[in-house]
Amino acid sequence: MNPPSLRNRIRNGSLAMLVVALVLGALALPEVHQLGGAIRETLYRNYVSIDAAQHMHAALWRVEVAMRDGDTTAVLPASRSEFMSYIDIEEHDITEPGEAHLAADIDRRGRRLFAEIADAPSGKVPSQEFAELRLRLDKLIAINRDAMFRADGRAAKMGDRLTYEFAGALVLLLGFGAMLSWTLAWSISKPLDELADRLRSFSLRGPSVRLGEQRLAELQAVASEFNKMADRLERFEKLNVDRLIYEKSKTEAIIESLEDGIVLIDLEGVVTHINGVAAIILGVERGEALGCPFDDLNSNHPHYLRVRAALRSIANQPLEAQRVEVDLHVRGRDHTYVLKPVPLRQDDGASFGTILILQDITFLRDKDRARTNLVATLSHELKTPLTSLALSAELLERGKQNLDTKQREFLASINEDLDRIRALADDLLNLARGEAGAITVRSVPVDIGELVRVVTRTFALQFEQKRVALTTDVNVIPMIRADAAKLSWVLSNLIANGLRYTESGGSVSISTGSHDGKVWLKVADTGPGIAPQIQDFLFERYAQWPVNGAAPGSAGLGLAIAKEIVEAHGGRIFVRSTVGKGTCFTIELPAPQEAVWPSS
Repeated sequence: MNPPSLRNRIRNGSLAMLVVALVLGALALPEVHQLGGAIRETLYRNYVSIDAAQHMHAALWRVEVAMRDGDTTAVLPASRSEFMSYIDIEEHDITEPGEAHLAADIDRRGRRLFAEIADAPSGKVPSQEFAELRLRLDKLIAINRDAMFRADGRAAKMGDRLTYEFAGALVLLLGFGAMLSWTLAWSISKPLDELADRLRSFSLRGPSVRLGEQRLAELQAVASEFNKMADRLERFEKLNVDRLIYEKSKTEAIIESLEDGIVLIDLEGVVTHINGVAAIILGVERGEALGCPFDDLNSNHPHYLRVRAALRSIANQPLEAQRVEVDLHVRGRDHTYVLKPVPLRQDDGASFGTILILQDITFLRDKDRARTNLVATLSHELKTPLTSLALSAELLERGKQNLDTKQREFLASINEDLDRIRALADDLLNLARGEAGAITVRSVPVDIGELVRVVTRTFALQFEQKRVALTTDVNVIPMIRADAAKLSWVLSNLIANGLRYTESGGSVSISTGSHDGKVWLKVADTGPGIAPQIQDFLFERYAQWPVNGAAPGSAGLGLAIAKEIVEAHGGRIFVRSTVGKGTCFTIELPAPQEAVWPSS
């Protein structure tokens, strides 16, 4: 059976109160109407009788005065007619006991009195007759006046009775309304209090409570929805717990599968997870490390002590600079690890822990060492052919009087290139040995226009053989202080790259200029261009890429060295390229002649 709804209860209670009010009104209204009609009728008829008696008094008074004045004949007819008229009204308006007899007596005495006056106009009628008639008229007035007072008393009593009846009905209605209000309030508040208690005691950690049957349909609907919500939350909790367990297992599996060491540390610095690789690197037992502060692990292993000391050394540095390399002997060989503490943050930016990553960069350091060895080997191996070339050039120099002008120009170009390559080989060798932290440059006056002409002259034959046009647009620009040999090498490298990647029929152009206190030199080609994703790494060491089948550079060091040379001059080098249209390298150098660089 469905419980009644709150709406029906309120409607039924309101209708019951309305019915009670209507019943009380139906019972009281006829009585009020009857009371009003009775009072009105009684008062009206008594007033008519009193008024008639007053007029009869007046008629007798006028006759009596006329008899005294001797004017009876003139006054008598009208007064007699008036008296007879009002006595007739009185006889037709009898309301009180004895009033009919009194009215008949007054009528009889009046008729007799007026007859005697008419028969004896000389005023011989005794005044006793007038006095007795007046006495009876006064009695008639008194009877009707007393009746009016009695009617007023009855009206007062009936009014009091109706007042008490209405008061009782109102008290009854008030009691019914109070009972209805208390019942509704109890029916509503008790289930709501129960619902509030259930919600306060609601928890996802155990079985949820349920609401029982309710007295009202609306509250029953609320209880039903609450119970459904509790069922859904229990199912969701189960699914959520399973999902969390699954995600935790998956995360742990991913962490364990990493080749880098991972240590999870909470806000209190306690280790909450450590994978097997990290345990091996630190030389600790996983079970003993979990739940212990990372700064106070129960271990004296040198690896752990070195890692802890390294982390403490970078603790006060900015977050982006908090990384340090540590060399450790693990698994039978030396390894290099980068220690990187990474904070864990929530969506609102609040931190809830740190991930300590021990990244193995041994392979990268091995490659760096191999590349350093390669550069050193290349620089050393260049010494032998350079020595042979230098001896040959020296022999030619001794017999240059037997050479024509063109051959002498070629010999001068050979000597310049030998000097430039020898200086570059020495710098590379020193850099590979760690004897110099960076490329050094000399500060001498350099004419960029002349430098372009000298360098391009050495490439004329190669461009002619490949059928690639080489054009120059050298403007008049200020002299700068620079290292002519190293700038020549940079320009030669850019021109050689342009020639290497430009197909036959294309062109390579060199232009110079100055703007805003800077001197610029551009080398542009009509080759295939450089992809945008490659441009970001173009000036890194050992960066190589094949283009349209063309062979890349020997070791991928040319642009990296060129960048170091330009930056050593206080300038910069950058590239603008569009795939399919060509590439343009720009070198910007400071123009003021007072700029001085450290000399070699």
